[in-house]
Amino acid sequence: MANATELPNPFTPLAFLPPALASQFEGWRYVVAATLGAYVWDIGLNLGNDYALLFKHRIRFPTIVYFSF
Repeated sequence: MANATELPNPFTPLAFLPPALASQFEGWRYVVAATLGAYVWDIGLNLGNDYALLFKHRIRFPTIVYFSF
């Protein structure tokens, strides 16, 4: 008979965490993935506008602040 504390599959991601913590961590990973996806999407959509702002207009203080953050 197998030991009751032995995990069924130790190669499963998050198998060594308690179920409540694993659930919270999994939700956090989804939030991070969605945020990163939205950030990359935003950069992709505005890349042309950023290029025009940087190379086709005068660079002033608001432009420097925009690109620094």
